[in-house]
Amino acid sequence: MVWPIRSRISSLLCSKAPLVGSYIYDSCGCLRFSAPTSSSITRHWPKIMDWVQMDRCRAAASLPSIKEKQPESHSNRVRLGQEIKGLDEGNMAEIDSYQNLFGLMKQRFLSFKSQKYIKELEHFEALAEAQFPKFMVIACADSRVCPSNILGFQPGEVFMIRNIANLVPVMKNGPSECNAALQFAVTTLQVENILVIGHSSCAGIEALMNMQEDAESRNFIHKWVANGKLAKQRTKAATAHLSFDQQCKFCEKVSIM
Repeated sequence: MVWPIRSRISSLLCSKAPLVGSYIYDSCGCLRFSAPTSSSITRHWPKIMDWVQMDRCRAAASLPSIKEKQPESHSNRVRLGQEIKGLDEGNMAEIDSYQNLFGLMKQRFLSFKSQKYIKELEHFEALAEAQFPKFMVIACADSRVCPSNILGFQPGEVFMIRNIANLVPVMKNGPSECNAALQFAVTTLQVENILVIGHSSCAGIEALMNMQEDAESRNFIHKWVANGKLAKQRTKAATAHLSFDQQCKFCEKVSIM
């Protein structure tokens, strides 16, 4: 289940300075990110959305002109098609059944390359030059809840963070991967919308609700979900008369507010 949200991310990021990086290609054609530098670029803070307003938003991004790349794209398409055909013929014998998981992943990759990447090669080449996502999504790492599948995001449309229980640590607690990604999304990519997506039957929230108060733990999971202790306190105060399962359901909603 995806809960309606009203995020407070913009207030958490008000102290962050603009951060702009650049992308360069090395001699091997690999994409590298150079050190970020200060810039006078105009800052656009996220528009905080309610879930019901999603239908009014559009994730389409303005991409660089690719007309001048068409001849190169055509030759690349032909080359990639030949490459995939060779890989298919050479590796089909390796995949005896779906028990061969690595073989299955290889076939899925080849399928993506032939059915989507080559057919939309100009689009992917434009994305290789720059990204212009309109959305940032903070979601749980749960394998059953994939935002791209649920919301139909395509490559280049969303900058995403996934962690246990879709939590955002408080800024005053110091740097974290989540907050670094938030800063990059807001100050460099200038995303316009931030969505925090929770779900039902979240094991991370259950771990949070099961934790002993003020207990010292070397467990990495416990240390992480402790970022949601305020949501737990609010839940306990409002649902003391409810069962543990009902308290967890309540906390799943409170944790994204």
